[in-house]
Amino acid sequence: YEVLKRVKARLEETRSMLNEAYAKIKEYDSLLDKELKDIEELEKMGIKNLFYKTLGSKEQQLEKERQDYLDMSLKFKEYKAEVELMEYEKEVLEGKAKSITKVLQELKALKQKRQLEILQGSDLALRQEYASILEALDLNVAIKKELSEAILAGKNCSDILQKVISHLKMAGDWGKWDMYGNKGAKYSKRRALDAAARLLPTTRHQLKLFMRELNDLGENDIQININPIQINNFTDFFFDNLISDWIVQQRIVNTINEISNSHTHVIRVVMSLEKEEELVSDKIHELKMRREQMLSD
Repeated sequence: YEVLKRVKARLEETRSMLNEAYAKIKEYDSLLDKELKDIEELEKMGIKNLFYKTLGSKEQQLEKERQDYLDMSLKFKEYKAEVELMEYEKEVLEGKAKSITKVLQELKALKQKRQLEILQGSDLALRQEYASILEALDLNVAIKKELSEAILAGKNCSDILQKVISHLKMAGDWGKWDMYGNKGAKYSKRRALDAAARLLPTTRHQLKLFMRELNDLGENDIQININPIQINNFTDFFFDNLISDWIVQQRIVNTINEISNSHTHVIRVVMSLEKEEELVSDKIHELKMRREQMLSD
């Protein structure tokens, strides 16, 4: 039931995020139209008029406008891809949330049955001790489940961050050859950057899921040393450095360093979660042994 309550909360959060994303897509769609009109007007404009207007060459202005259009187009596609992921998640969450009423009824029935079992005993102290063990056991089992989900989410983040880093390192290697005018290297670098950019929507989505799982653990007073701002800023840095000016070699290097830092941070958090999971597993084993001992006395 607690899991389904969180499902409902996540469903509402996802719906809200989708509404924001829909608005963003609409905004970028309008901006794309504007950028395209700017290019068309510039192509029609005479060189003389352009010179008096901007004191620059038509080719330079066209290149700038085309780059702006490319930047906006990539952002538009990135938001559309992220919306598709969120829509799929919303559908899954809606399916899970439908069973919450039935689960609540089953939970109430089980609680009544357990209460009768405990109350049938004549030893008050024994009843209270047994009830406290059951309560602690239920709590730790729930916490272990949330830890497992957080660890899985963290490992998914680590995997996809590693893929992004690999593509960017490949782009950086090709970029060194590109600086010397190698046309083939320039194409290979662009292709590696494209591969990294295509992973961005999934990367952002996995990071958000990881942060959600960590927030769930916080409800059980499990404090994990992770800075949400650092994680959230990852995508902004990635976007600004890679998409806005993706042919500059130093930007690729800076982006690799930033993402590598985020990747290392995620790995450390996962390791902390795994240690916490071991402690909870030990606690569950101890509680089960105490329960079995009480039942066998």
